Amino acid sequence: MVGRFTLALLLAGLALPVAARQPKLPGTMSAQFDCDALQIDSPLDGATRRDLGPAHSLDEAATVLHRHGVKFERGQRVLTLTSAPARLVREITTMKQGEPIVLPNGEGSAICVLIPSPDSI
Repeated sequence: MVGRFTLALLLAGLALPVAARQPKLPGTMSAQFDCDALQIDSPLDGATRRDLGPAHSLDEAATVLHRHGVKFERGQRVLTLTSAPARLVREITTMKQGEPIVLPNGEGSAICVLIPSPDSI
């Protein structure tokens, strides 16, 4: 299984502005996920990223950010991937429920936990 930080690096290339995106490649797919998120507007330092490693919930991630003095905004967001490798989309959809995903977002980051769909079991 792809680790959260590996996943974030793989997603970094998918977080480009729409104008900079290349055409969809064979073996890729688009996906959209609802998530609860912590929006961070500044880059995370190495110590904060390291301490986020053992965080297995959004609340645990928020505790780490508070401890490091990182300002964030919590709310619902939509994670949109375009031209993502099909393998990556499968990894996201089969992650343990509630597991946070650290993603690049402009100059900052977002930490997302997928919201199950109403028809989920």
